[in-house]
Amino acid sequence: MTGSRLLSGSGFMMSLALGCFLFVGCSQTPGSHKQRTDVNVTITENGAPLTEGVVNLVNEETGEGGGGTLNSEGVATISGVALGSYTLIVLPPDESVIPPEPGQPAPEVKEYLNIPQKFRDPKTSPFKVVVNRETTEFQFDLKQK
Repeated sequence: MTGSRLLSGSGFMMSLALGCFLFVGCSQTPGSHKQRTDVNVTITENGAPLTEGVVNLVNEETGEGGGGTLNSEGVATISGVALGSYTLIVLPPDESVIPPEPGQPAPEVKEYLNIPQKFRDPKTSPFKVVVNRETTEFQFDLKQK
């Protein structure tokens, strides 16, 4: 065959490796280039630690966010938060309701009146945070008046 040339074994392997590199190198997880840090958020209720609940950081413009569960000291640690501005919301703990056995009463659902509705929605929460390398600790109080 004149004018056509087959790649040698090493040439084929080199082309294959280059193709894989270009394919993998061009695919990237969205937001993976952003700087990230861990954040600690303390939530209190009239000065006392809120020990049941979930804290979420929400940036509705970028879709970035994260969340953590409050511990016995009222602190939630959120790992890998992208640097930026967020609205903080506080939610009741996620309680999985297990269906009762036949003939048994349904389990009582706790209402968590100590977490007012305004703190549960990013559109109404007054809690705003700016996460940067220097500021990773935040404290908020759910004052009930």
